[in-house]
Amino acid sequence: MTFGQEHRTRERILEVAEDYLGERGYDGTRLHLIAERVGIQKASLFHYFPSKEDLYRAVLDEGFGETEQTITQVLETKAEPHEKLRLLIEKYIDIVAAHPQRTKIFLRQSLGDAPDGPLANPGSQRLLDAVIKFISDAQEAGAFAAIDPLALVLGVVGMVAFFFTSAPALAPAWFGDPWGANGVKRVKRYVVDIVDRCLSSGNHCDAAAKLVLAKG
Repeated sequence: MTFGQEHRTRERILEVAEDYLGERGYDGTRLHLIAERVGIQKASLFHYFPSKEDLYRAVLDEGFGETEQTITQVLETKAEPHEKLRLLIEKYIDIVAAHPQRTKIFLRQSLGDAPDGPLANPGSQRLLDAVIKFISDAQEAGAFAAIDPLALVLGVVGMVAFFFTSAPALAPAWFGDPWGANGVKRVKRYVVDIVDRCLSSGNHCDAAAKLVLAKG
């Protein structure tokens, strides 16, 4: 097998594993089923990933790598703070929408359905620090209102996950399909509007959320 073939097989394994881990969770995922869908023997799968835990961590790392590259590119643009923040949110939502199973994996992980030990990518703190620094610098320059940058970033991540998973189940008539093109645009509009109101008017996020939801 050539290097190119090995690379494609590895990428296909990660793709299939992401689907299984999202739908069945870590405990419910079976390596032989992944191998069957990829079209290889289970023993061949171990050539690429020595264990299910290694495969799980590789799926997470793959997702982080894409996110890091996208967010870093936006942070390096010369856009003014509010425009850059809008781009950050929209690009992040695009990644989530393109990989629905990743959100499910993280939700399952938060409920304990994951291998033991630390799971965060070593670079995740570095990326988080970079986004927080951008927000803090904009606050010091007077572009954003005073609000805890870490709470804001984690709030956005949680809000996006909620809109794509729980919101359609809680209010299907109001929300519709979040994964379709119109749904993705709607999520972007809601999240950007809420965050913009929070950063423009200080600690009025609750009121901002109600206003956005009222818009429909």
